[in-house]
Amino acid sequence: MKIILVDGYNVIYASPSLKALLSRSIYTAQARLVEMVCRYCSFENKKGYVVFDAYKKGGEEKREKVCPLVSVVYTAKGETADSFIERFIARNKSRYTYVYVVTSDLAQGMTVLDEKIIPISPKSFLCQIKTCLEFIDKKYSPGATLFIHHLISGDVLEKIQKQKDIKK
Repeated sequence: MKIILVDGYNVIYASPSLKALLSRSIYTAQARLVEMVCRYCSFENKKGYVVFDAYKKGGEEKREKVCPLVSVVYTAKGETADSFIERFIARNKSRYTYVYVVTSDLAQGMTVLDEKIIPISPKSFLCQIKTCLEFIDKKYSPGATLFIHHLISGDVLEKIQKQKDIKK
């Protein structure tokens, strides 16, 4: 399985719309980002963690599963999202085929270079999410015509077609 680790505030600050939400409510900006990541991960079939710093706040690390594939992590006091991500990779990278790391911290991007670990800039990730969500909205929106072949993988569709040909 593939996993994506997202430094939440890096992505929020890279997005004009999320940054505007942040100026009104930190929780609204976080929730919007998490919703986008949930839809993206569900479509791409990737496990995901959205990590928010609690660097200057008190408390213990807190994890919350928000949808089947995505969890939100609020780091412990004194820990940055980057340090959580580095620790997570060190402990868990062998469990995944690929680990995608979304961060604007170039130093972290350099320390995680490995054939299984793929650094992604927040702007690039936002473009991927936008493309993915536009595709989902276009293909699966209530006004769109939906055919069975949109929902079935190519090899299954091929088998069905062969069965139809045999019956003729």
